[in-house]
Amino acid sequence: MGFHDLRYAGRMLVRKPVFALVCILTLAVGIGANTAIFSVINSVVLEPLPYPESRRLAVVWSALGREGRAPSSGPELISLRERSRGFDQFGGIWVQSGALTGEGEPEQVKLGWVTSNFLPLLSDHPQFGRFFSPAEEGEGKPQVAILSDELWRRRYGADPKIIGQAVRLSGRLCTVVGVMPAHFKLIFPEGASVPPRIDVYVPFQWELSKQPRDQAYIRIIGRLRAGATIEEAQAELDNIATELRSEFVEYAGQGLRLQTISLQGDVSRNVRPALFALFGGTGFILLIVCANLAMLALSRGNERRNEMGLRAALGAKPRRIVRQLLTENLLLSFLGGTAALALSSAILRLLWSLEPAGIARATPTGVDGMIFAFNAMVSAICGILFGLFPALEAKRFNLAGVLSEGSRATTVGKQTLPQMLIGCEVALTFVLLASSTLLLHSFLNLLEIDPGFSADRVVTFQVSLPDLRYPSPERAIEFIRAAQRNLSTMPGVESVGVVSHLPFDDNLPNWYSYFWREGAPEQEQNTLMADHRSVLPGFFDSLHVRFIEGRNFETSDEQGRRKVAVVDDLLAKQLWPHESALGKPLNIENGDFVRDVVEVIGTIKHVQYHSLTDSVRPQVYLPYTMAVRSNMSFTIRTRSAPETMAPLIHKEMAKLDKDLPVANVRPLNAYVSGARSEARFITVLCAAMAGIALLLAWVGIYGVTVSSVRRRTKEIGVRLALGAQPREIFAMMLRRSIRPVALGSLAGLALTMIVLPLFSALFVAFKKIEPGYLTVVFATLIVVAMLAASIPTQRLLRENPIDSLRHE
Repeated sequence: MGFHDLRYAGRMLVRKPVFALVCILTLAVGIGANTAIFSVINSVVLEPLPYPESRRLAVVWSALGREGRAPSSGPELISLRERSRGFDQFGGIWVQSGALTGEGEPEQVKLGWVTSNFLPLLSDHPQFGRFFSPAEEGEGKPQVAILSDELWRRRYGADPKIIGQAVRLSGRLCTVVGVMPAHFKLIFPEGASVPPRIDVYVPFQWELSKQPRDQAYIRIIGRLRAGATIEEAQAELDNIATELRSEFVEYAGQGLRLQTISLQGDVSRNVRPALFALFGGTGFILLIVCANLAMLALSRGNERRNEMGLRAALGAKPRRIVRQLLTENLLLSFLGGTAALALSSAILRLLWSLEPAGIARATPTGVDGMIFAFNAMVSAICGILFGLFPALEAKRFNLAGVLSEGSRATTVGKQTLPQMLIGCEVALTFVLLASSTLLLHSFLNLLEIDPGFSADRVVTFQVSLPDLRYPSPERAIEFIRAAQRNLSTMPGVESVGVVSHLPFDDNLPNWYSYFWREGAPEQEQNTLMADHRSVLPGFFDSLHVRFIEGRNFETSDEQGRRKVAVVDDLLAKQLWPHESALGKPLNIENGDFVRDVVEVIGTIKHVQYHSLTDSVRPQVYLPYTMAVRSNMSFTIRTRSAPETMAPLIHKEMAKLDKDLPVANVRPLNAYVSGARSEARFITVLCAAMAGIALLLAWVGIYGVTVSSVRRRTKEIGVRLALGAQPREIFAMMLRRSIRPVALGSLAGLALTMIVLPLFSALFVAFKKIEPGYLTVVFATLIVVAMLAASIPTQRLLRENPIDSLRHE
């Protein structure tokens, strides 16, 4: 490719601005979609996490009984530090809520209790100040804190003098020793209950080694030694777990196992298959774009046959003509790629706005070297692909055929290649259209799934009771009961509930533990786990949770401190499959994290807490007096719009404690919508790709039909002059246009039967392939083909036959 070829290619595109613009915009769509999805994959999967030596970071999960991916206890963390040789160090975090009071309005904050070495594992240095020292971790040590950049700017006006000052956190004065960098956030796997944004970090104020060995709450992250592999580290952890089981009865009873996974791989574990599937879909769009542009290039090549014939007559060799055509197509492709960079930025903003789980934790990146190189590579491939067919046509150039004006030989068989391209792009469109149709159907089914509660007209909020002002369970119980009574008197309120964990809220650690029938043999203990929830009477009513048998908690249960529990139907069926659970004694972990025996007084329908489609664990509900928690959520069912309740809630809570922050006032439906975010993300993008593919297919069929009509104008004029009816001509042209569409649809059906089963691994609500939907897809493509073919045919039939005969 020389400068003269490039200059000539530019002149030719300027002479055909409409053709150039159509090609550039079409390429921008195809390359832009691929660039955007690759940018997400690069950010989530390929790009190293924004931590020092991030490739050496790994998450350590405990596996207890049948439960995998569980947190660890303090003694486990200490044992790992003492026994591991494959890791340089281990750090831990436990996320709770805290209250900032003093200057300004009281504010509830995300509070990260950490080991002193946790933050240095993930950041080179703070923005201001310093990290914690080992001397500040443990019981009786100084009260210190590190703030996030966002909190520092919002609450303290970005004052650099904050270092060394004291802030009141959950009633305690803490000295600020550092401020984290602006870009810093925690990127932990789903299910770890570690949100990306933590407002305040404080060191553990208790001795981890002295904690109960079976009290698991810490999320552990470690840094591998230089040169060590995950496989080697896993083998070492297997040995450590074996040692711990043999030395401590708590670990033996639970069957403790340890698992380590690369932090990079674990973070993208759930979203990675969906991203690669979407990348495959955008690849299909790119192939459709190339097919369309190849047909445009072929059509334009036919228009330039006389030009090519003249160049050949003047001595131009076939390879010289081929090089010129490829140069023009590559120039078009790189212009389209440049436009695609701007379009991909808009697509990326859409992707991040959808906030699917996994992707929302990643950091969006701009156009860096990797993205630019990918865009350039795809642009070059596109230019070669759609320029290949006209170049091959030029290589088979028949100079004599061109110079013999009107030669019939030049019109024979010219539609074979375009029809093949139409068939290919229809096959790819069929796959995308079928996928999006079935995903949309599955997503609509997801909207109809009963989560076990009604979220309509329910508003929620959270409080975190500081232990200095509420030092005893009695004080906490008194406040929560008073708040429930006051809130019940608000206008339009039907019922008020209080619960320790809201459905689909992963911002606080989950509480789950073993359960078994009282008196069960030892081999049946420490095998099954259930989610534990602390509630006040009124919670089930506020969410319209259905009782299968038995009764709700009553005030007399709390006042008498009765050891009672409500269980869900999953637990009842597991322990008592053919009998009632009412009155049965159940061995559980109580609110003080010790074994206790309760009486089952009621069975409810299972409530979906973690996923709309997967019943993760059974559930045990305990009265608040038996399981006092500082972090509690209120659920208020109202006849009014939930959005109007916030001022009333703040007013009523301030009457009880003006310094207690009220956080996350939002409709319960917002949590349910968040549970659908990943499915919505996949469905929206797949539907968008299918729409683009369908539009491109329509354009391609329309273009081929226009080319066919131009080639056959004289023939059609002769047929009309000899008495052929317009409807016969119309039917003939439709048959010729629909034939490659029908064949392409059959090929697409076969490809769909291979591709669609893969979606069951990406989208749990995706159950099976419905033949009826595939029939609709097939009919849609046929209708689109008929519409695309009918427009140029009808335009021709409206002309005078004599004008058609004069066409050449």
